Formats: sequence, structure tokens, C-alpha cells
Amino acid sequence: EDEAPKRRRLSAEEGAADDLDKPLIKRAKRTAVDARRDCPYLGTINRHLLDFDFEKVCSVSLSATNIYVDLVDGKYFQGRGPGTHAHRHALENEHYVWMHLETGKVYCIPDDYEVVDASLDDIKYNLHPLYTEDQVLDLSTSLRLGKSLDGADYVPGCVGLNSIGTSDYLNVVVQTLIQCIPLRNFLMMYESPLKPDRVVTTLAELARKIFNPRNFKGFVSPHEFLQACSVATKKKFFTTQKDPAAFMAWLLTRLHTFLKDKKTGKSILNRCFEGEVVVRTSLLNDDSAPTLEKKEATMFLTLEPPPEPLFKDQRDFIPRCQLFVMLEKFNGETMHTTVKGEVKRYSLRRLPPYLIMVFKRFKKNNFAWEKNPTIVEFPVKNLDLKDYLAQEVADERFNPETRYDLVSSICHTGKPEAGNYKCFVHHSPSQQWQEIQDLRVTPVLPQVVALAESYIQMYQRADVQADGSFTEVDWEAALEHVEEQPVVDDVAPEDLAEAGIIIG
Repeated sequence: EDEAPKRRRLSAEEGAADDLDKPLIKRAKRTAVDARRDCPYLGTINRHLLDFDFEKVCSVSLSATNIYVDLVDGKYFQGRGPGTHAHRHALENEHYVWMHLETGKVYCIPDDYEVVDASLDDIKYNLHPLYTEDQVLDLSTSLRLGKSLDGADYVPGCVGLNSIGTSDYLNVVVQTLIQCIPLRNFLMMYESPLKPDRVVTTLAELARKIFNPRNFKGFVSPHEFLQACSVATKKKFFTTQKDPAAFMAWLLTRLHTFLKDKKTGKSILNRCFEGEVVVRTSLLNDDSAPTLEKKEATMFLTLEPPPEPLFKDQRDFIPRCQLFVMLEKFNGETMHTTVKGEVKRYSLRRLPPYLIMVFKRFKKNNFAWEKNPTIVEFPVKNLDLKDYLAQEVADERFNPETRYDLVSSICHTGKPEAGNYKCFVHHSPSQQWQEIQDLRVTPVLPQVVALAESYIQMYQRADVQADGSFTEVDWEAALEHVEEQPVVDDVAPEDLAEAGIIIG
């Protein structure tokens, strides 16, 4: 008779212990809490320790559900009710002001009431920076300067990115892609769907933080974006040095896969970067074989610098090459022989609003990687590609604008496998070139940009406006108009004169 109450008491205590160990999402729904303005603990908030760039997981359970941040020491914990990690931390350290990392609401623990105060708006804005459509459209024209909590000045849009391990390859790709105005505007206004892709979501959050004029610090850590890329690629792109061209190709493909329209199969990436190249293939030493013509869509133009000379005139000799010499690959006449005995000729057909060029500097021999140190001399403004268009699309109806201006250049310094990457970006509001290498941001002259060992370049077409709009050509209508025109062939000179055609 005495053991029955004892067993009931032990089972009740075990059940209470189990309830404490269960996560908050399995508890009963909490009742609505009161909202107060007179919280006596607001003075304990330390903004210098707040950092919302890192992955939002509990520092004890490593769970990503129902996470709160301690506004006194900046640490992340799960839950808010009695028995949770946040509740224990609040009682043990006397830290009573907490913020929910999804909703941005501030609570007092353990008193369990919501704090509503205008002095917390700057913290909420740094957690989730939001922009209006007019603010996004004015990013390329309005010059805004920011000041961090430590008094350092920074330029929103040209802030340094923290290198986690040797992730500078990721930093330079992000800095380059946000120079594309339509893609930048899209990411700034991006709203996550019901089933979001982690890579797209974290990239949009990173872009909004880079342009945040009210940031507590003058730099941003791409920790969440790097973690999302690592999970998506099974740690292929993580904290070890990788090729930025390979990472950019993977990232553009990933974005296109999750952002494309289900009906048309097109995305913002096609609209910004996709061009067309005409490839004419014939057989070597066989003039009787027909020439095959194929139109291929591409987002990159791959160019090969000439190899470094074997014999040098001077010890400090630096090989140089003009970009126009390398572009002769696309003049439609230069022959490229393949291993299969085919001869290929390339020419440009459709010029995209943003042109990405990759210089093949790295080559692997039988033993190790080699780097081509040739300096590519290129124009920073008014790069004209009209001479490299195919004859049938050289008309202005197909490509009304053929001039480009450089907006970003990724460079490599050091040895092929152990070097570093940096980038030069053009800040449109100030018309100033900035050299960005991880956390270091330095204004430079345009002449310095042209002297670096450029690896990847992104050009902006001259008709792209400050709000991201540009001229879009209806290719189907233009082709139909060309097909309707009569072909003039073997016509007498007097008949041509009557038709209004001037000869000679």
C-alpha cells in the first residue's frame, strides 16, 4: 500500500523531467504575452557584441528551431519558456533581454513580456534589413556613407567580406555578381517562397547586408551563405581554396535552377548573362564535307592568353597581350583544330547585357598546376565587340549596342595553388574604383585595374541604365523582317539604280 503512492510520485517526477528535455515546438501553445515599454533592462544591451551574420543555431543543442539571441552577450539559445536553454542562460548570467531571430520581437526573460521600444529599431533593422523599391532603384545613383559603432566609415555596397578559412574565392564572386544591377535589384527585393532554396535565400540576405547603411560594423561575414553552399555541394566549396570560375559557374546554374519560370524555363540569369555564339564545324583537309553551323547559348566567354615565352630578353620581363588579339578567336575566320580532326570557327551572335570573360591562366601538367602570368591589356571603357559579330546579325536591329564598360575584375596573386584572390569593382554613385581583398577596401585609380593579372572580368553594356533597365530585342520579329526582304542577286546596274540602290 505504501509503494503505490511512491510509484505515482516517481512517475510524475520522471514525466516532469521529460517535459523539460522536450524541445519547445512539442510543448503546448503559449498564451499571448503582454507588451510593455518600461523595461528596466534595456540599458544592459551591448550592440558591440551583436552579430547576425553567423548561422542561427543554438550554441548548446545546435538546433535551428525557435532560436533567440541574448542582446547582452550576443549568444544564440533555443526556447524561451522554463527549462529551455535560453531560460537557464538568462537566470545564470542575469541577461534578461532577448530577441527572436525570425520575428524580430524582443522579450524579457524570465518575466515573459514583450518589450516594445523605438530604441530597438536599429537592432531589428540589422537583423532583417528591408528596402523599398525606390531605395533599391536609387542604389546606383545616390551616394550614401555609413559609420560603424567603432567610428569607422564605410561605403554601402563596397564593404569587405570576412574570409572564413581560405574562402576568398567565394568573396570575389559575390562582390562581382552584385555589380550586375538587375540581379542585385532582384536579390534585394527577393521574398522566400514556401519551399525556399537555402543558397538563394542566404545570397539575398547577404546582398541586403552588403548595402546596409546602418550596419553595426563596417564589414559582413558570409558565414550562412558559405554554409549553404557547402551543404549543397557536399563540401566541395567550403573553407579550402577553390577556382572562382568553377564556383561562379556552379552558383549561376544553381540560381537558374531554382529561379526559372516553369512555363518559359527562363530566369533572371538568362536575362542578364546569356548570349549566343555561332560555331561552324568542318573537317580538316576535306573541303567536300559540309560545314555544320550550330548556335550555342553561353554565359561565359573563355579566352586563352598566349603562353609565356621560353626565352626572355630580361630577367624581370613581364609578358603582355592585348585583349583584342585574344578576341580574334570570335572573328569567324580563326580556325581551332580539335583532337577529333575538326576545325571550328567561332563568332558572336547575341550580346548579353552583362558579359563575363574568363582568361584561362591555370593549366595542369603531369606534376602540378602552372599559371600563365601574361598581363592582359584591356580597355576599362568602350570595349566595342561589333567586329566579332556574325555577318547575319551585325545589323543594329539585332544588337543595337555593342559597347561595354568594365564593372568588375577578379585577379589572382601568388602561386597557382596557394595564392589569393581579390577584385576591383566600380562604385557607380561615386564613379570610383575600389580594390576589395577580404576585409580591406581601398580606392584605386583605373590605371591600377588595368595592370593587375585579371582572371575573370564582367562588362556592362552601355545601354544598361542606373535602374537596371536595358534595350531588349525581339529576335523573332527581327528575323522575320530579314526573311521578308527580297534578295538582290545578278541584277543589272540600271535596275539597281531604279530601285534606289547606289553602286560604288
